[in-house]
Amino acid sequence: MSKLNEVIDSLNNENAEEIKETLKAEALATEKRESQLYSRAKKAEGFEKDKETGKWIKKEVKEEKKPDAPDKTNEPDYARLAFLEQRGLTNPDDQKLVQDEAERLKLPLTDVLGMEHIKTKLKTAKDQREAADGMPKGRGKAGGQTQNDVDYWLAKGETPDDQELAEKVIAARIKKEADVNKFSDELYTG
Repeated sequence: MSKLNEVIDSLNNENAEEIKETLKAEALATEKRESQLYSRAKKAEGFEKDKETGKWIKKEVKEEKKPDAPDKTNEPDYARLAFLEQRGLTNPDDQKLVQDEAERLKLPLTDVLGMEHIKTKLKTAKDQREAADGMPKGRGKAGGQTQNDVDYWLAKGETPDDQELAEKVIAARIKKEADVNKFSDELYTG
């Protein structure tokens, strides 16, 4: 400890002025750096330095209105629908499935169509629709007629939703009624 004191005393005596000047210069440099960092931090927090008083004042932030995102409408995206139809997805349920998955995952339609689970769902839905179209409608009546047959709709006594098939069914009804016996089976005794 005595040696340390001797060194300090020798510094005080010999180079005291030089050391004091060096320490002052370092202190000023450090103070300037800290002042700059403090100023940056205050500005980042939203403060401004008042030129008259030199105090930091919180500045008022004007909130800029961001342009609203376009509202989601009930109108379908026709470009997406055209793309899906071009890819062979004409059924609205299949199109909705793919579009919902694309929105959920935030991926483009091409990526979603390449996913195995989507391919599987689309194939399953298509197979179910084809199976349902082949099944006879009604009370479990078996027969060789399908919903696409004119005889099926004549027997049912209704008109189908398909315009072309409905025209054929109506023409067949008219022909059937025209072919009915025009004469009565009972004698008229008047």
